[in-house]
Amino acid sequence: MITVTKLRRKPRSFHAFAGVSVSEFDHLLAQITPAYEAAFQKQRQRPDRLRQPGAGRRFALDLPERLLMGLMYLRLYVSQSLLAYLFDLDQSNISRELNDRLLPILLEVLPVPLRDAPLRQMAEEAKKEAAPSVKKPRRINTLQELLQAYPELEEVLLDATEQSVPQPTDKQKRKHCYSGKQQDHTLKTQIVATRTQILHVFGGLPGSLSDQTLLRASGVMRQIPLNVRIRLDKGYEGTDTRHPDHAVEQPVKGQRNHKVTALGRAYNYYLSTLRIYVEHHFARLQTFGILRNVYRGKWEVHEDLFCIVSGLLNYRATGKFVLG
Repeated sequence: MITVTKLRRKPRSFHAFAGVSVSEFDHLLAQITPAYEAAFQKQRQRPDRLRQPGAGRRFALDLPERLLMGLMYLRLYVSQSLLAYLFDLDQSNISRELNDRLLPILLEVLPVPLRDAPLRQMAEEAKKEAAPSVKKPRRINTLQELLQAYPELEEVLLDATEQSVPQPTDKQKRKHCYSGKQQDHTLKTQIVATRTQILHVFGGLPGSLSDQTLLRASGVMRQIPLNVRIRLDKGYEGTDTRHPDHAVEQPVKGQRNHKVTALGRAYNYYLSTLRIYVEHHFARLQTFGILRNVYRGKWEVHEDLFCIVSGLLNYRATGKFVLG
């Protein structure tokens, strides 16, 4: 059975299995503990609960082992049956712990990228209005608010990535998720990032969608201030003409009978050196097996998992649990 105590003795193996160092794991555990306990008590004290407080099954693993189990799932993307064997649990315990408790807590605690979800924001605002008035610091909810809160940001990098999924049995679903670029069935995710952090995620979408379609559907161009440079690749051709008021920088693309000039090639090379950081983000994201291997889970959960891994990378880059 794997335990945190045993794995601490081998820091390199700890990082390889969990994706974080021992010290980062300790800081993350300190942040998760109060949030986890609060969520657990809320679940125990819900109005429709039939058992008395304190009744019910006890956890077979302490919180450090449960956090290690969740990080290993993200990093290695092993099957839940193998995790059950490694941590001496039943597979149903693994599924319940990951989906009902640990992953939602990580999504709440980590500096995850923003996602514009108007319905979710409206529901949260309705809850706040119904609850007693308690003065709390206002949380940043949109990319526009984040960029306005940090006016020192001079540039953002925007790009999309794809991850393979098993071929769907439904014919219509097969057609929607087939990516001509990858020659495979994929899910597509768009990110907006700085050189060090991933600020915004829009994903879990069929691979047949083009980069331009994702850009329009995400609405991020309307949220980026006019003074912030937006650096794109060739997949976003024409964005500069559609948004002439924005500072869009994208490569020069050759046309039929009009090859790219030497000056254009030099500009493209220079722009690629400025955009390389977004490719570094994708490379770091894909060190986690859950974003590198064929994705076996539910499509509607993919964006949540992408945000959790991005939050881990944001935390590792800044050492903070606040985005920005």
